[in-house]
Amino acid sequence: MKTIHLRPVCAAIVMLCAQAPAFAQDADGGAAQTSPGANESQNARAAADAEAATNQANAAVTPVAPTQPAQQSQPIQQITVTGLRSSIRSAESIKRNSVQVVDSINAEDIGKFPDRAAGDALQRIAGVQVQRDRGETNSVIIRGLPDVVTTLNGMEYFTGNGRRLSYQDLPVQSIGGLDVYKTATPNQLEGGIAGGVDVRLRMPFDLKGRNVSGFLEDRRQTVNGSSATDDKNNPGGGFSASNRWNTSYGEIGALVDVAFNREHWGYPVQWVDRPVNVYSVNPVTGVGRRNLDTPVAPLSPGDVLGEFPNVGGIYNAGDRDRGSLHAAFQWKVNPTLEANVQYLGTGYRGRNAVDYMIANSTWTPTITNVKLAPAGSYCNTPEGTICPILSANHPAAQFGGPYDWDPYIATSTQAQKEHTVTHFLSQGLNYREGRWKASSNLAWVKSTFVNDTVIVDQQVPGASADIYTYGADGHGGYNSITTPTSAAPLRDPNQFVLRGLSQNWTVTKGEQVQWRGDASYRLGDGFFEGIDAGLRFSQHRASAHKAQGNNDFTGARPSPTAAFGSSFETLAPGLDRLGGPWMTPSRDYLIDQADTVRALYGAPLGRLPEDPNSTFQESEQTNTLYAAARFKTQTGGVDVSGTAGLRYVHVNRTLRGNSRVGDVITPIDNSSSENNVLPSASLIFGWSERLQSHLSAGKTITRPEFARLNPALSLSPATVNAPGTGSAGNANLRPTSSKNLDATFEYYFPKNGYAQIALFHRNIDGYLQDMETSENINGLNYRVLRPQNSGSGKLKGAEFGVQKFFDFLPGPWSNFGVQFNYTWIDGENQTLTSPTSNTYMTTALTNVAKQNYNFALLYEGNGITGRLTATHRGDYVEQIAEPRFNQDRTVKATTFVDLSVSYAITPNISLQLDAINLTHQKFESELGPYMPRDVRYNPTTYGLGLRFSL
Repeated sequence: MKTIHLRPVCAAIVMLCAQAPAFAQDADGGAAQTSPGANESQNARAAADAEAATNQANAAVTPVAPTQPAQQSQPIQQITVTGLRSSIRSAESIKRNSVQVVDSINAEDIGKFPDRAAGDALQRIAGVQVQRDRGETNSVIIRGLPDVVTTLNGMEYFTGNGRRLSYQDLPVQSIGGLDVYKTATPNQLEGGIAGGVDVRLRMPFDLKGRNVSGFLEDRRQTVNGSSATDDKNNPGGGFSASNRWNTSYGEIGALVDVAFNREHWGYPVQWVDRPVNVYSVNPVTGVGRRNLDTPVAPLSPGDVLGEFPNVGGIYNAGDRDRGSLHAAFQWKVNPTLEANVQYLGTGYRGRNAVDYMIANSTWTPTITNVKLAPAGSYCNTPEGTICPILSANHPAAQFGGPYDWDPYIATSTQAQKEHTVTHFLSQGLNYREGRWKASSNLAWVKSTFVNDTVIVDQQVPGASADIYTYGADGHGGYNSITTPTSAAPLRDPNQFVLRGLSQNWTVTKGEQVQWRGDASYRLGDGFFEGIDAGLRFSQHRASAHKAQGNNDFTGARPSPTAAFGSSFETLAPGLDRLGGPWMTPSRDYLIDQADTVRALYGAPLGRLPEDPNSTFQESEQTNTLYAAARFKTQTGGVDVSGTAGLRYVHVNRTLRGNSRVGDVITPIDNSSSENNVLPSASLIFGWSERLQSHLSAGKTITRPEFARLNPALSLSPATVNAPGTGSAGNANLRPTSSKNLDATFEYYFPKNGYAQIALFHRNIDGYLQDMETSENINGLNYRVLRPQNSGSGKLKGAEFGVQKFFDFLPGPWSNFGVQFNYTWIDGENQTLTSPTSNTYMTTALTNVAKQNYNFALLYEGNGITGRLTATHRGDYVEQIAEPRFNQDRTVKATTFVDLSVSYAITPNISLQLDAINLTHQKFESELGPYMPRDVRYNPTTYGLGLRFSL
């Protein structure tokens, strides 16, 4: 067996990656590890290995035989290629040789970023944007759309009862590469109108002989927006070992890797609620009076109207552990048959606190020191001219019993204990002889998510609040919260009385058995090169079980410390703009002594009994058939090759649950089926040796997430002066479909690097959007969100990218390189005017940023590898026509800057320094000028790691 071995010069690897792999490639072009059925992608990766081997920069070359493209079944020369350049070159060659529009990132390349998880690494790819939450990447967007199918070595993979991977759960330790497919071919799994992400796990045949590597690291997270938060150590570590043996039974390989990391995290959020309260304001005296008139109008001559939203904050924090175990076994029985078994187990465990601080002023009859925004077009509302109020003093006013005060000043803790466990087990057979190539792959996935939450609210009666909604940096906060007896009541536990207790728990499960068989036959050297065909069968079950309950006192409200003792209270670090720390119920007390809390409220001890009205079960049986023809020709001196075919998918679905609208509960027991025919065609035009184009057309679909099909209603209780909120799925959702057209123009530089322009267009039908209704449930008002299929929409855009190491420069300058890509996107959608309407209005596509770019400055030489990256996502619309005044909620642009530098102390030991979010970027949303919504402070993280290889 002739192979290309890719060995790193320095052992620097990032975070959870242990060592760059040495990709093994059979002399006949068959990859030792491939995604099942992805024949074009297999050939692309085969050619990538061969072409990367020809990179003379930073390479030592020992000729064995003339180099030939891997797919031509010719001998391959024996070459050792080293470093970051070879990894980038390999990913570049995958892009060049794949019939699809695809961008990749390989193990060594991943290892040069400060990334712990798969989602973090994906943001480095052209056209890919990510969303960060609580210090982690929790979702991936391709060209503006979130509907992305995820596969593990070509097999469907998911977390909980979802359809997709929770990217923060998969460490880069186990990853050999990531391929982002922006177009589809018939052999690829359906399920993503945006595209697909295939995670290539490491396999023992990827490496040459015995390989042992590992890492130890520590990270320090600085929580922005909260100076009272202490930095803490966040350790991590991993170990990987693999070997290959030639035996009388054939070649055998085994690999195992483990990884673990712990994080103490913080994520402060300051929010300004949407406009609700309207005041009639005297511009001279600065006094505002609550105006409940319909239609609203000034209460006195000379008054003007102003709106003042509620202002509050959340200090999210917790401790989370993530671990993984990955094992793989390969057996090359003979030159034509190879078998493999692979297991991946991932786990997450967290103890979290969601610490609220609110100062809701809903019923206050009079506010003082009112400052209005200057008049402008943003004051024009469907109800007349109503300008934002920038700040005002809200004196305490009692409107009922001894605890009925406005503003309602309270803190609250949502104490969450949760865990996720996901298992993936697969068995594959790959057969290749003569013109035939076939594979069989069987996989089992099981994932469980469990959450238990206990919530206790506590109030400061008789407090006054001096509040601003728009400060110097464009966001809200508190100038002061006071009571007649305290200038800082939020830090005095004796100022509080207990309010309500709320409990809920959720268990979601997903389990799938899937099999696919793929075959390919090479016809010869005529126009039609070959035929690909395959079958896939899948049984996927998802379920959700939950319960929710609320309890409260009927008489006098006790002091928290008098009821439970001083250990019940803790001082949350809070937010600087809200006055700093505040007292709130302790997370650990609520979790560890939950029965003590229940007993005081008169609630039954132990976990609540399951609510049968919230139970949800769905089963999907999917049968798939695909067929495609591969062709190649030359016309007018231009090489043309590609594939065309179709994928037929039949789905039988059973869904059981309960829908609740208001106080009406309706059982649902639906059985349905659907058929989808998904044609596609992909072509490569070889204009010259270095110039080529991709052209693709096809149809794709995305099925709704199981959680969005679950009609069960989840509620967050109302406070004394603010409505509650709720969310539910919609059992009648249909798949979203898209008709796609893509074209590229690519130039590949000598030795390494490329420049490209890509154009894309999507005609979308049934894009999912959340719609809000007001519902009265058990006598209380709730704002309830449910998803709906929208009408038709379209998305179009362009990408420009360039990648190059500066080999043509003299001396140390040749060690530098650059990667840059820019994506411009424009889209619109036909959105329902209301949840019950049959009419549509033209709106923006939600969550689609018009301008996005990634930039990386690279360095590799003298034992040092460095990468400085900037990831920009432009502003985008998050919510269409948000009440009260039907304004679109938009999110401001962000640019995250990260740094990763490693130094090879010895050939087998390296030191790595990482820095994440050096620009202290934060999430900021608004409804328009002088009308902010959220500011969410992403942390800045610094890491130091030691890597070794034996």
